[in-house]
Order: sequence, then structure tokens, then C-alpha cells
Amino acid sequence: MRYLLMSAIILACSSALAPAVALNDEERQQIDKQIEDFFMRNPEKLERALDNMQFYLAQRAEQQRAQALLANADNLYRNPSDYSMGPKNAPITIVEFFDYNCGYCKRSFNPLMQVLDENKDVRIVFKEYPILGEASYIAASAALALNDKMKYLTYHSKLMTSQGRLSQAVVEKTLGDLRLPVKKVQSDALNEKYVMHLASTRQLAEAIGVSGTPAFVINGKLFPGALDKTELAEAIKVARIDLKTK
Repeated sequence: MRYLLMSAIILACSSALAPAVALNDEERQQIDKQIEDFFMRNPEKLERALDNMQFYLAQRAEQQRAQALLANADNLYRNPSDYSMGPKNAPITIVEFFDYNCGYCKRSFNPLMQVLDENKDVRIVFKEYPILGEASYIAASAALALNDKMKYLTYHSKLMTSQGRLSQAVVEKTLGDLRLPVKKVQSDALNEKYVMHLASTRQLAEAIGVSGTPAFVINGKLFPGALDKTELAEAIKVARIDLKTK
């Protein structure tokens, strides 16, 4: 990464120092060599330039992520195809991208439920984001096909508190234990609207910089990775402060 940044710095310097007239290859190589020699003689300046470049790239990535979160707000917080818990008009919304086969997602489940129970101004939106294999996709499709909030939440809780690796057999057993029509749910899960919804969620995740599970978006801020109860509480506290200052 540092080598790539150094190459980018040399290229940028070369472009800035080059005259307006077109340079031939030999002249450009001479300029590049002069810049490279300068940095070799002054490594502290190269180190400073690398640090500045890294800071600039990180800042730009953060700005792009913030813009993407704002541009996709409706899909994030108000997609009618997503299941949620908490008041619809809650001022604070936690969006969770999760996979039923993700151990870290399962660890986050109880803290999430505790936070929701203790904070009446918080809403949770569940984003089915099956990226850990076919069984995850089968489980997510079946969840969407339940088409009933209470059935979904019961099914979701059951899978999120289950031990071991998820499989199609586990999904079928879970549906059966909940006295749900297994074959019908599996058939309904093939409906194009659920296929398209999962594809749309994947596109949304890519757009806002979510690359793994779990990932949380809390009032416009992205938190990649698992959050414990303390971290969730702190994020909610910051969100409340942000709301007061707007």
C-alpha cells in the first residue's frame, strides 16, 4: 500500500511540475527520476507526503460513504420489504446487515434486543444480507417469504440463537418447529420479488461500503463489525446528541 502511494505521489508531482507543452518519453522519465532522487535524499519528506496522502484518501472515502448513506436513506430506513422492530417514527434507527451463518451476528443479537427494550426511541431494521453460502441464502429467502412480522421475528430469533453451522435441514427444522408450512414457505421463497429484494440489499451494501457481517448503520453512521451492548449504547447516545444539535 505504501509503495502504491509513493508511486501516486511521484506521478502527481511529475504532472504538476511538467510544463504545459507535451513531453516526450525521455523528458518525462528524466522528471520522474529527479523527483524520485529528491525523495530518496529526503526520506522524511516522503514520509510526510505518504502520511498526507493516506489522510486525504481516508477523508475522501469517509465523505463518499456519508454521501452514499444520505443518497440511500429511503432504502436503508424505509424499505417496506424489510422487517423491523420498534416505533415507526422512532428518531433513532439501527439498521443491521446480517447473515444467519455469521457467528458475530449471533453475538450481537442479544445486545440488540436489550438495547431495543431499554430505549423506547430506537427502531431496528433487519437487512437480510446472505453472503456466507447457499444455506444463508435459503434462510434469508425463507425469512422474507414468511410475510408476517411476528412469524418473521420468531423465526429470526430462533436462528440467531441456534448453535452450530446453519444448513437447509436446520432451516426446515426451524420452520417445522414453528408449525409453519415448510414446502409452501420454500416455494414462496423462490418468488422473484424476494430474489430481487436480496439483490437490491447486496447492491445497497456495496454502495455504502458494507463488505461483511454484521454491519450497522445508526442514524447515518456506518459501524462495520460486531457491536456489544456498551458500544451500541454509546452510538445511540451520540445519535441523540446529533439530533439535538441539528
